[in-house]
Amino acid sequence: MRTRHQHGWVEERKGRVKRWYGHFYLYSTDHNGKETRRHVGVALGEKSNMRKWEAEDKLRKLIETASKAQPHPNTITLKWFINERFLPMRKGLWAASTTETNLYTIEKHILPTLGDRLLTSLSKFDCQVFLNGLAEKNFSLTVVDHSRTMLKAVLEEAVEADLLGKNPARKIHNPETKEALKPVIAKNDSRRLLEALPSRDQLIAMIAAFCAMRPGEIFGLRWSSWRGEDLHIEGTAWRGTLRPGKAKTKNSKAPVAIPDVILPLLEQWRKQNANAPADALLFPTEQGTPMRPENWLRRRVKPVAVALGITVPVNFQVLRRTFATNASGLAANAKDVQVHLRHTDIGTTFNNYTQPVAESTRKLVNAVALEVMTSEPLTESVQ
Repeated sequence: MRTRHQHGWVEERKGRVKRWYGHFYLYSTDHNGKETRRHVGVALGEKSNMRKWEAEDKLRKLIETASKAQPHPNTITLKWFINERFLPMRKGLWAASTTETNLYTIEKHILPTLGDRLLTSLSKFDCQVFLNGLAEKNFSLTVVDHSRTMLKAVLEEAVEADLLGKNPARKIHNPETKEALKPVIAKNDSRRLLEALPSRDQLIAMIAAFCAMRPGEIFGLRWSSWRGEDLHIEGTAWRGTLRPGKAKTKNSKAPVAIPDVILPLLEQWRKQNANAPADALLFPTEQGTPMRPENWLRRRVKPVAVALGITVPVNFQVLRRTFATNASGLAANAKDVQVHLRHTDIGTTFNNYTQPVAESTRKLVNAVALEVMTSEPLTESVQ
């Protein structure tokens, strides 16, 4: 393989977020001794965080790494291909949270089992047996499915690099896995917990419980995100770092209806933070950075839940699921539930042809919040 002294070229790609995108060629020799050329495109970073010369410098380093002498195709292991080819090209496309999850899956599941295998020796049988092994070790469907997705993506890149004729993981299937527990919190327990929390924590918990927002969205909220009766996603937080403009999906940026019971709490919180500018975080740490969801839950919420005798694990996913469960018994239109949760998969036809009615969604959110906050004490802890 050779570089031909190339530096590649960088272009600006416009969209919701402007990015620098690099291009270069990889040269290789097939088993007949014929040289082939393959175009490679790679995301280099957001324009707001990187100047063009920095993007060009990063691209040159990637070219240098990717153009290292490649072993003969028949001696390349899956581990070598992942570390020397797949990750250098793909990591730039992933958000920080996605990178962490993908690297964990590769390092903890894929490489220990298949890493030393020759790339050309992998078969559909090997890939399926690998997934079956994860299921036999009682890993969840989420772990198994993510491992399948990553393995399939790695081998598809090997096909693109002309190292494999076809992807052996293309038609493998998820085996049967253990049933995942999906608890929800009973209405009376939800009310007891919310009423027992201090004012700021109560407001955060009610936004999680009734606005059904993800933790990164809540701790990425700024005062400018509050616009009358709605909250707008202007960015998300991850590991104590604010990511302006970021959202999980395009649908995630839809306005979030605020139930009437939360509005007075928001107004009171604004009075306590009257000097905070519009771009300041709604719920910052003492250092002014976004809170870490796991720390807030551990320090501020779980001790209160334990003291109240609430046995259901209290976290953002459970609160979000609890809203959906409560809403399913109140919604005349299931689309309203989907709109409020900002999901994309309610069914292709439903998504493409059914239009949400904003007022009906707002009525649903108010109905769920009101029913929980006026619920009578019950004996059960999970419903």
